[in-house]
Amino acid sequence: MKIRFEPNNITLDAKVGDTVLQTAINASITIEADCFGEGTCGKCKVKILAGDLGEPDEVEKSFLTEDEIKNGIRLACRVRVTDNLVIKIPERSVDQRKKDLVWLPENFVHDKKEASKYGVAFDIGTTTVVGMLWDLEEGKLINSAARTNPQTTFGADVISRILFTKQEDGNLELMQEKILEALNNIILEFNEKEGISPKDICYATAVGNTTMSHLLLAIDPIGLAMVPFEPGFTGHVEIPASKLGLNINHNAKVIVLPNIAGHVGSDIVAVMVASGIKKLEGANLAIDIGTNGEIVLAYKGEILACSTAAGPAFEGASIRQGMRATKGAIERVKISEDRVQLSVIENATPIGICGSGLIECVSEILKLGLISENGRMLDKEEAKQKGYSEEIYERLRKGENGNEFVLYWGKDSIDVTLTQKDVREVQLAKAAIAAGINILMNELEIEPSDLNNIFLAGAFGNYIDKDSAITIGLLPNVPKDKVVSIGNAAGAGVSMALLSESTLKHAFSLAETSKHIELASNPNFQKIYLENMYFKKEN
Repeated sequence: MKIRFEPNNITLDAKVGDTVLQTAINASITIEADCFGEGTCGKCKVKILAGDLGEPDEVEKSFLTEDEIKNGIRLACRVRVTDNLVIKIPERSVDQRKKDLVWLPENFVHDKKEASKYGVAFDIGTTTVVGMLWDLEEGKLINSAARTNPQTTFGADVISRILFTKQEDGNLELMQEKILEALNNIILEFNEKEGISPKDICYATAVGNTTMSHLLLAIDPIGLAMVPFEPGFTGHVEIPASKLGLNINHNAKVIVLPNIAGHVGSDIVAVMVASGIKKLEGANLAIDIGTNGEIVLAYKGEILACSTAAGPAFEGASIRQGMRATKGAIERVKISEDRVQLSVIENATPIGICGSGLIECVSEILKLGLISENGRMLDKEEAKQKGYSEEIYERLRKGENGNEFVLYWGKDSIDVTLTQKDVREVQLAKAAIAAGINILMNELEIEPSDLNNIFLAGAFGNYIDKDSAITIGLLPNVPKDKVVSIGNAAGAGVSMALLSESTLKHAFSLAETSKHIELASNPNFQKIYLENMYFKKEN
């Protein structure tokens, strides 16, 4: 039974009974599938160019419009292969903005004493991988590149990927192959764009959350999927590039910066390095918000760190029409009593909403009173009776996921909405982050008013609206000038470790001296978490 994938132009034999998604995975062809084929995310849309598939099932119909079905759009996880099937995989957009957010502190001094000319630093995110090519002699950034982490085919969150490694022998090695494929493609891009041979890259550093570090090194991560969340390693790892499978100079060494514990990885260590948080006066907080939120609080020379499972809501995976921050994503929302204003990436037709747009949208409808403190969204009749304008109440309607608010009326495309379920997902995610912050602050007996800075790391942290984040209770209620976006601080920190031996040693010290707070074992976590599910009026 033959199946062809476009635009790859790959024809292969498929097993009877397999889905299109399973067939693609077996052939190392990447199709976005945040739920790993469970039929719950609706993100694995493909176009059928040829072949007889029959009618879509009820799961597909819940994610596809009639026009999409007429145009041959189907879900790869639901479609069973048939002979001579031809599949077109949509071009995958990568959030390229993360690669442009790398910086070095003004007072940073590179002191690398290597004889080699070039080095590369990698920030391996759950969703996006960024590589940075550096001139080691000059301490200058030559180029940077981003790729979607190809492991997303196996699930949007780290637990899905961990569990996949245990399903069959060889799956752990497969996950390592996937991430190395992305890193090596970045190196090839540097070669093509800058004319720098991979053999002239003689040093590399890498960071990622704890799971990403384990998968890069093919170290069994199963301990991270169950209490007490024990990692396979915590300290730094130094390995020859040739042994790892990184296609740079075969004598090059690769240093993976140390994890702290559990789900507190080397990426937050790099954030601490870049922000200089330990040396700052007073109490300072740093947060890297992703599928796994990592939080650090530094006060009077002491550093506390924790991780909290925010889930993939802020990256769009569990949101009905959520998407990454790429073309067509709504990234800004302003709602008044009679007007809805949207900002869309690349000024394209809206096709979904990314994390920054999601936070702002929830904040706006909260301030307008369209959702209550417990997160319940009004329906059309309730809004009409309360005196909202027609422009607003007409946007409220019943949907498959409860009440929903129409952000964009599709003419030649689908409507983009915020659903009641989406609001619940935001509540779950923001409560997890807020609870982690609260527990760290309780440990050191400080109040929000004691905080000098709240550093937000990563692309999401860079583009989030500070007022909106405070309004929904994601961040402590502080003056917004205390909230500081620091871009791709993990990328900055791992680059500093590449360029400076003293900084590398400082990173090792930060990891060793930071105190890990395990939220799951904290007797107050559940109570604090549930309290933060609410949207508080004072925010």
